[in-house]
Amino acid sequence: MARWLKYLRRVSAVLVGGVCLLYFLDILRILPRWMNLVPEMQIVPAIMAGSAVVLVTMGVLTLLLGRVYCSVVCPLGILQDVILRVKKWYYRLVKKRKRFKARYDRPWNWVRYGVLGAVVVLFAVGISYPLLLLDPYSNFGRIAVALVRPAAVAGNNLVAGWMNAAGNYTLYHLQQLDLTTVVAVVAGVVLLMLVVMVWRRGRLWCNSICPVGTLLGLISRFSLFKVRIDRNKCTHCGLCASTCKSHCMDFRMGTVDASRCVDCFDCLESCTHQALTYIPTWKRSTGTAESTPKLPSEAESSAEDGGLSSEAEKRVNEEALMGHNTSRRRFLREALATAALLPATELMGRQARWRRGQRAAGEGILPMPPGAVDRERFLRKCTACQLCVDHCPTNVLKPAFLENGLTGMMQPYMRFSVEKFCNYECKVCTEVCPNDALLPLTLEEKKLTRVGVAVFHKDLCKVFVSHVDCGACAEHCPTQAVHMVPFENGLTIPQVTDCYCIGCGGCESICPMTPPAIHIVGVDEQTQADQPTRDKTEVQAVDDFGF
Repeated sequence: MARWLKYLRRVSAVLVGGVCLLYFLDILRILPRWMNLVPEMQIVPAIMAGSAVVLVTMGVLTLLLGRVYCSVVCPLGILQDVILRVKKWYYRLVKKRKRFKARYDRPWNWVRYGVLGAVVVLFAVGISYPLLLLDPYSNFGRIAVALVRPAAVAGNNLVAGWMNAAGNYTLYHLQQLDLTTVVAVVAGVVLLMLVVMVWRRGRLWCNSICPVGTLLGLISRFSLFKVRIDRNKCTHCGLCASTCKSHCMDFRMGTVDASRCVDCFDCLESCTHQALTYIPTWKRSTGTAESTPKLPSEAESSAEDGGLSSEAEKRVNEEALMGHNTSRRRFLREALATAALLPATELMGRQARWRRGQRAAGEGILPMPPGAVDRERFLRKCTACQLCVDHCPTNVLKPAFLENGLTGMMQPYMRFSVEKFCNYECKVCTEVCPNDALLPLTLEEKKLTRVGVAVFHKDLCKVFVSHVDCGACAEHCPTQAVHMVPFENGLTIPQVTDCYCIGCGGCESICPMTPPAIHIVGVDEQTQADQPTRDKTEVQAVDDFGF
């Protein structure tokens, strides 16, 4: 039974993690949209989107089975398992060791509950940036897009070059995403932290840094199924602890910290005496232990472990005789740590309000992707997972550095340039966003959603400067908000009708002038443009673009 549980968990994790990674690396845009179910299953996106179905499902699953989310559903947890597997291969091939040394680590309660309290308090006052930085799904997305995707694109271009030279054009060259350096830096730092933490202390990130892991740990204390140790069978050999990813199995005292156990089931198969079980609460025998420490007998200790060390005896006595006082002190420390964050919360709130007050209407406002509704909502809901940036077919979406302010760092905005504009017939970004930071739009709704307004600078226009025909901007405007009007000497010059403009950037991307004579200014609140009434055939014909 133990082996089946372990392999069922591994197969499920490979399938979920593989689908999530492939969806981020879909550089050829061939994968079906149902794969977006994996991002939508993640807890933080579900919180942002207000998906009660996902949250209730994951809560019930945790109450029944424990923290299986961290081992099977969370892509960052699955990535940590991959790192641990590499570590095992390293120990076997280089150090010639088949297993790790048995180890139990005390929980860093003041860290994990302090981080969770800070994230919750800041999120409650409208500051979601700490959650953006610590969300496991979004961190996995940034690692996949910023670090793995460039290698996939480079490999595709290499193979495409060989195939094209042989006359086969099945594959074609792709452009690398124009990512902000900060995204790659954040992704690299998080990946490095994961490698160090996993290599040194297993699932330390999940149990001390990740707010989702801490939240699920609180729920898993009351889970129905738990890994338990039968003291009547346990010989305190330490085999189970040597396979524990979370370092939460204290084999000397016969306890398993359910709040940190991620239900990987590796320990069940490692026990040669069948002392470990994964059973419901009502089937617990008198010999099993969940959280109450019990000192092993002298015979057991001397036979298998040579007796407890003085440090272990001291820890057992302290927890057995002073458990209540220790719990009180721990609670007070965590409460004080959370309270100490309130001044910082107020300061960040004031800073955010100051930035919003200082934002000037008009010049300098960056266009948000369609479906963002308004800027304040978008900055609060977006966790910068980079999925929309990755799937944008024209690569017009770019992660911000400080363009959106400090609290909007790494969140996407539209940057128009040559061949980079918002396709009039495309709504991919609204379909893939798992957070509802971009609301799903029908194609008709998207075609009328105003993300910005075109601003025309007559003194920069090629018609005005060189006195030649152009009209490229009007030709590429899908709503004919930009149209040509008489100028002088039989020439025509662009004019913008704001009520029809949706800010797609087609005009800016095609303008031959540097800087462009027409550019898009974003809006803080996306509204509906008027339905175009003129047919494209009514636009005055242009014989020559002049470039």
